[in-house]
Amino acid sequence: MHSDPPIDSIRHGDTKAFGLLIRRFQGPVFGYLGRLGLSQGEAEELAQEAFLRAWRHADRFDPASASLSTWLFTIVRNLALNALARSERRHHVALDDVGETADESPGPAQAMELAERQRMLRGALCRLPPVDRSVLALSYFRELDFAAIARIEGCSEAAAKQRLYRARIALRRLLENRHE
Repeated sequence: MHSDPPIDSIRHGDTKAFGLLIRRFQGPVFGYLGRLGLSQGEAEELAQEAFLRAWRHADRFDPASASLSTWLFTIVRNLALNALARSERRHHVALDDVGETADESPGPAQAMELAERQRMLRGALCRLPPVDRSVLALSYFRELDFAAIARIEGCSEAAAKQRLYRARIALRRLLENRHE
């Protein structure tokens, strides 16, 4: 478990505390952006912009209403959805963790089947609307609870549950249609 950097220090211009913020959240931010279908270059650019906005607007963070992680991921999500809305093209989704098996040495047939499943999942995720990709990434890859997802998505917990439910159905339909 990681502790969050002291936000009060960041508010007062402490670059060391800001460096801690970047080191603490850089990996999760890149992972989230990649799973939304952004290229590595786009993810790096958006992550940099998100951290700069967090630095510039640290005074807006209210620990009573959200955790530092939730606040930062709200910034990241908004930047990502804006970037995806501007771009009609879909990018390769980095899902290196999806479908890992406990078996350390799968046979050739198992490896081919796993690779095909991952390819199909990546393709289906890329065809989902960005908002659906976001809620799926927050739930499955960031493993956030509905309260945190709701704060990041800017909706109620009930709406977050409904969005995740609908995103799962849409993903399932895309995957089932591939088999027909």
